[in-house]
Amino acid sequence: RSFFMMNIFVGFVIVTFQEQGEQEYKNCELDKNQRQCVEYALKARPLRRYIPKNQHQYKVWYVVNSTYFEYLMFVLILLNTICLAMQHYGQSCLFKIAMNILNMLFTGLFTVEMVLKLIAFKPKGYFSDPWNVFDFLIVIGSVIDVILSETNPAEHTQCSPFMNAEENSRISITFFRLFRVMRLVKLLTRGEGVRTLLWTFIKSFQAVPYVALLIVMLFFIYAVIGMQVFGKIALNDTTEINRNNNFQTFPQAVLLLFRCATGEAWQDIMLASMHGKKCAPESEPGNSTEGETPCGSSFAVFYFISFYMDP
Repeated sequence: RSFFMMNIFVGFVIVTFQEQGEQEYKNCELDKNQRQCVEYALKARPLRRYIPKNQHQYKVWYVVNSTYFEYLMFVLILLNTICLAMQHYGQSCLFKIAMNILNMLFTGLFTVEMVLKLIAFKPKGYFSDPWNVFDFLIVIGSVIDVILSETNPAEHTQCSPFMNAEENSRISITFFRLFRVMRLVKLLTRGEGVRTLLWTFIKSFQAVPYVALLIVMLFFIYAVIGMQVFGKIALNDTTEINRNNNFQTFPQAVLLLFRCATGEAWQDIMLASMHGKKCAPESEPGNSTEGETPCGSSFAVFYFISFYMDP
């Protein structure tokens, strides 16, 4: 909820910036859509499509580029997803063996797909596509997973619903099994519409650095203000201003503000910073005990509420 107000603020800044930018083109003969078409045409680059000249290679290329091949691989990924979702706690020995066989089957089919594409596009053309590189890494990781699983003695000597200690200690096997789940991401490579949606999603992250910079500035300003106003409050482990949660140093202030931004007991921190709290001994030179002069400030109400609403 706290980041919702930030989104509104950033959206308002972006809209205002765009409106000011439009003022520069008010005397231009082209409208906004026409200018965008011209910019798109200038940035456009011709698409390169590899078509093999070898007759046998062309047949493989024709198959892997066909719509039926794409549908077939899409169905295989969905079936693999269903198999992954069927695994459960307390599964029988026979079920576990069946899942391992299916995993090897799907790994083999995806390996065949990779080999066919390598033949169709040749290594240079195959690895020029980032999606093919991603598929290649998933297939290689899955093959390593199958090899390690089959060479692991614990997989053959024990068949129990409980994970044995020997299997749990083999971090390599557990890591490479993550590639089974990563096959789900292969769905993103199927279909031009999904790719376009993903491309749009990635492009939306271009504004993230500016939003992050704005958040950093807010944290910096509020941290400095907090150090000046609440930095002298005595630390008390029975309150929210304690040795792990205070404004005495800049890192501690930023950490406390981050906690407030998440909504964790920010109101208790606000109450612990109100006027009338004891001062830390080191804040008053010459005193070795907690000062009698009250620290804190009623400004804490505005300070914490405004910060919680802003970020």
